[in-house]
Amino acid sequence: MKKTIVSLFLCMAITPAAQAQDKYANTYNSQQSSPTRSQAAPSQTGTYGSTSSTTMYDDSSSSPLTGAYLGAYGGYGWTDADTTAGNLEVDGADYGVFLGYKLDEYLQDKIGITGAVEAHLGWSGADDSIAGTSVEKEHEWGVDFRPGISISKMLNPYAIIGYRRASFDSPTLGDQDFDGFDLGIGTELVTWDRVGMRLDYVHTWYGEENGIDPDENDIRLGLSYHW
Repeated sequence: MKKTIVSLFLCMAITPAAQAQDKYANTYNSQQSSPTRSQAAPSQTGTYGSTSSTTMYDDSSSSPLTGAYLGAYGGYGWTDADTTAGNLEVDGADYGVFLGYKLDEYLQDKIGITGAVEAHLGWSGADDSIAGTSVEKEHEWGVDFRPGISISKMLNPYAIIGYRRASFDSPTLGDQDFDGFDLGIGTELVTWDRVGMRLDYVHTWYGEENGIDPDENDIRLGLSYHW
């Protein structure tokens, strides 16, 4: 009986000691393995750092404000034409298409501005008549340079400087082609990914031809797609 009681007592004494030893061994092993994990942390931090640097905005050829673009416009134009018969107000709606190329990646790093070279082709329904003399604007084409600044990735105001050739038709004076100088302002808002919406105002000084001396003003709203 005494041997049984001693044996039970020894078991009760040895069991907590063994549990304590196991707990100590687990704690020691955990402490030995923790430096390995802490040493891996810097490499993970370095990886995250390199990833964040690649997601920074880069205004390069992938930007909506850089590269080729194509679009269409509609608006209203009014031409003040001095003729031998009097003054004509050749007013009416106009519309057309345009094609251009943004030069931002070439200009921003060198001189700190944005820019585009653009060509357009348009048609008009503007007309007027006075003292039996009628004049109707038929079509036009032109090229221009558009220097500007990027307020943000989406907003790009600019100036407009260019050349325009317009054709006016008159039953009494015949068809006349006029060469002109464009000067204006505009702004573009890139709204849906690569789709831009813009508003332009342009004044054109034409050279006099056969007694007709026109000056033209245009307000045009356009939509464009950028590659």
